[in-house]
Amino acid sequence: MDFTPTILECVALPQGRVELVEWLWPDIIDFEKKEYDLMLEMALAPHATDASAEFPEIDPGNRCFVGTLFVRYPGITIHGRGEGGHIRVLRFIFDDALARRILGGVTLPAVTVLQGLLDIRRESLRKIMNLVVREMTAREDRSAEALAALQTLAAIEIRRLLDQQVHASPGGRLAAWQYRRIRERLAQTGPVPSAVELAALCGISVRHLNRQFLALTGSTVGDYVTNFWIERAKEMLAGDVPVKNIAFVLGFSHPNSFARAFRRATGVPPRRFRQRLSGTMPGENEA
Repeated sequence: MDFTPTILECVALPQGRVELVEWLWPDIIDFEKKEYDLMLEMALAPHATDASAEFPEIDPGNRCFVGTLFVRYPGITIHGRGEGGHIRVLRFIFDDALARRILGGVTLPAVTVLQGLLDIRRESLRKIMNLVVREMTAREDRSAEALAALQTLAAIEIRRLLDQQVHASPGGRLAAWQYRRIRERLAQTGPVPSAVELAALCGISVRHLNRQFLALTGSTVGDYVTNFWIERAKEMLAGDVPVKNIAFVLGFSHPNSFARAFRRATGVPPRRFRQRLSGTMPGENEA
C-alpha cells in the first residue's frame, strides 16, 4: 500500500517546510515505515485516529501508544497499527542542519525516549502547533515569517524535551505501567481525577508523582489532566454528541459548568467551537 500522503498545503521555510497533509486509508491500517527527515506532527480533530507502534529493528514487540502530537525520529523504522479512515496531519519538516542541532548528535536514543516522542504531552509545543494551524488556514493573511518563527520555537522546545528525556535517570520518571494507569483513569467517564487519586493509582506520593511526571512528559500533572479533558471534549464536539451529554461524560454537574470551563481553557464556548469546525459561526452570546 502507498503511504504517501496528499499534500493540501505546503509553505517553504528557511530551515525546512510546513505541510498540511491527509490520508484516506482503509478502516484498519498496519504499516511499517522509516522516515529520513525529522518531523514534528500533530493530528487534527476530527481527522485523527488511535494507534500504537513499535520499533521492529531495535525493540520488536514492545508497543506503545501514539498520541495526537508526536515526533518521528529520522532513520528509525516504525511499525504502526490503528484505525484508518480520513486522517489529516499538520507537520513541520526540519532541514538536515536544523535537525542535527535539535538532535544534538544522538543517532539512537533509548527506546523509552523514542516511545515518549510518539505521545508528546508538552503544552508549549501543542500551543505552537495550534498557532501554525491558524496561520495555515488563513490563506489570505498567511505569514511565512510567522511560520518560520514558530518553526524556530518548535525546534527549541523539541531540543529541551530531548534533553530532559535523554538525561533523566531511569528511576526519576514514571514507569510505563504508571503512565498507562493514569491514561486509563482519565479515559473513564465521571469527574476529573485529583492528583491524590492518580498518585494512589501509581503507588507513589503526590510529590513524587509531580516530579516524575514532569521528567517523563515535560508537563505538570495538572496541565496534562486539563489538556486531556479539553482534547477529549474537542473530539466529541467534532461529532454530533449533544453538549449536555459531553458535560456528563466529562464529569461536570451541569452543561453550563462545562461551557465555562471549556471557554476558560480555549477562549471560545463549546457550541461556537463546534460551529467553527462545521464552517458556520454562532451568535456572539452563544454559551
